Amino acid sequence: MDKAEAFAYALRLLSRRAMSRARLKEKLLERFPEAEVDQALERLSALGYLDDRAFAETFVALRRKYGPRKLRHLLRAQGVGEEVVEAVLREVGEEEVLEAALRALRRYPRRQDKAKAVRFLLGRGFPLAVALQAYELAKEEEKG
Repeated sequence: MDKAEAFAYALRLLSRRAMSRARLKEKLLERFPEAEVDQALERLSALGYLDDRAFAETFVALRRKYGPRKLRHLLRAQGVGEEVVEAVLREVGEEEVLEAALRALRRYPRRQDKAKAVRFLLGRGFPLAVALQAYELAKEEEKG
């Protein structure tokens, strides 16, 4: 096989959807030998087409309905390294997390039931303190 085939295939994959380095490597290894895959990945990185940090930032920005715990889990599942995950999640401020929890809670039909509302937010990956605070804020909003 031509060495450019792995690179061209990787570009096609990345043009459809952003991927982490690990996920792209996994896909390429299904079709190409490891040496060819490594060369393609290095070339993509050098050209700026493959950046786990940028991927993680975009991934988090598009999934603001989830809390930091769920986002951490989803990013790890995408093959993003732990240090990148922690750095990106550190950039998300506490106010942003609280606002995301509040937005999620506003759409939840059973938000008047404290136990169910808090459980809902915990399931979305928000910390307990944030879930309780969001519940109290939502309750105040409804009072008027």
